[in-house]
Amino acid sequence: MTQDLLHSPQSERAAPSPFICQVDEMVSNGQGIFGYGWALDHADSIVRGTLRLHFKDGRVSKTHVTLGRIRDDVAKVFPEHPDAAKCGMMFFAGWSDERPHAADFVFHTKDGRTLTAALDLGGANAQAEPLHPEAPGGRRHLVMQALRYLRQGRIRELVSKVRRYGHPPPPERSPEEIALVAKLTGRRCRLVIDHNMGGGANVFRERMVSSWLAAGDTVILLSFRVDTMTTIVDVRDAEAVWSQPLSGLEVLEAALASINLAEIFLNCAVSFPNASGVQRLLLNLKQRSGAALVVAIHEYFVICPSPFLLDKNGTYCGVPSISQCESCLPQHEDGFVSLTGERSIQHWRQMWGEVLAVADEVRCFSQSSKRLLERAYPGIARHATLQPHEVEPLRAVRRARPPNTTLTIGVIGFISHHKGAAVVADLAEAISKAQANVRIVVFGSLDTPSSSDVILQTGPYSRYDLPDLTEKYGVNLALLPSICPETFSFVAHEVISMGLPLMCLDLGAQADLARSSPLGRVSPHQDGPGLLQEIMAFDHDLYLLNSKVPS
Repeated sequence: MTQDLLHSPQSERAAPSPFICQVDEMVSNGQGIFGYGWALDHADSIVRGTLRLHFKDGRVSKTHVTLGRIRDDVAKVFPEHPDAAKCGMMFFAGWSDERPHAADFVFHTKDGRTLTAALDLGGANAQAEPLHPEAPGGRRHLVMQALRYLRQGRIRELVSKVRRYGHPPPPERSPEEIALVAKLTGRRCRLVIDHNMGGGANVFRERMVSSWLAAGDTVILLSFRVDTMTTIVDVRDAEAVWSQPLSGLEVLEAALASINLAEIFLNCAVSFPNASGVQRLLLNLKQRSGAALVVAIHEYFVICPSPFLLDKNGTYCGVPSISQCESCLPQHEDGFVSLTGERSIQHWRQMWGEVLAVADEVRCFSQSSKRLLERAYPGIARHATLQPHEVEPLRAVRRARPPNTTLTIGVIGFISHHKGAAVVADLAEAISKAQANVRIVVFGSLDTPSSSDVILQTGPYSRYDLPDLTEKYGVNLALLPSICPETFSFVAHEVISMGLPLMCLDLGAQADLARSSPLGRVSPHQDGPGLLQEIMAFDHDLYLLNSKVPS
């Protein structure tokens, strides 16, 4: 679907030129929406966007709109506009029960104006019609039918029908359930619950699945695709992969009730709408099957619906008091938080605490994760295991830099908000203002608008190409700008394995690794000027170290 939303801003003072907002695609599954498009204001740059969902009881739910996505097609239409090539946007949001009846976007520009655009939810706010009292199966219909039997003296038939109505026959198996049972019967199976958004968690999952398949097991992968708002189940064996969308988690639960389920592995439940459904699935399957249950801490989803522990202001919270969390969560505007449908931290901790209590293993990949888990669930760290990931080392790189040449900072990956996109943009602005002889090369992309000419984005890459890319662009040190505590950080380990100096913020497993390496440095600052100063000092110390000149 395509929606031309609005071409004029709502603001206190009129804009000198039009604002255009267009949604190219939007999908809904009844519990949430996902969409993408573009927004462009010809007067100034759009710096922030919010999606608002309006409910009939007066509530308004807000989620962030991701800005700065590449749109070469729009740039061809507006070649004179400096922001046209990166005016793409993406949005997603969820709700727990009542569906919104209206929605709109609110955009803020660099010059302080506010722009709004209505969003047609279409099928997203379609409600199921209530059963009409006179319809077959309606309450009044049943009463009238009972009176008719009484007037006719057909008491036995009435009693028989009442018994059948009170104890209806078990529902027939759905085609989905029948197909799943047919695929799984007679096999030793393992269930994995995971997102499909890429990254280290997916890398770990695929390695684990490969080892299970090699051992002759059948693997069932339950995931959720945010871009299509669809729950997917994959059945994998050594020969093939069979996939099918699921209408609900109860279908999978029913299908797994009669098979040989050896293990349930919760790898990562981020992005699943209505997280309580996933929790019930885990508890029910564990109770019925007796299968081993493993909970892996790839993020902090069991601690908070905000899986990277960023608060309503987008900063690391440190797992504060329950009262602070109860104040923060209802106002949180992260899309993943809204998809969970949960706004009470007490209910959230109770819900996932039940899962952790029956788990056969709670697996952490760093000491940092164990510390944070203990803060949320006192006593759990004594039972949690520590199994750092195995990281295949990359070859060492050449990084000699002649004096008075440009310092090149490498940033690796798709740098979203929690990965530090704003940190990189702020650093670039500080470099420009200071006119420092420094540039930034992003091996991947930066998920935030930035007009700085000190940033070069190379696009997608393979990890095996990193040494060659590092040497091609003359990278002197790597910056890991994550503003959340990483549970492990494959990137940090890959940087260290190449012999490349690493700087990161004072958070999580990445800081633990940097402190343990002679080529690592932890910055106490994440603002642009402060971080630039730390990087320049780090570079100076590295120069002295390489020159073997005592400091």
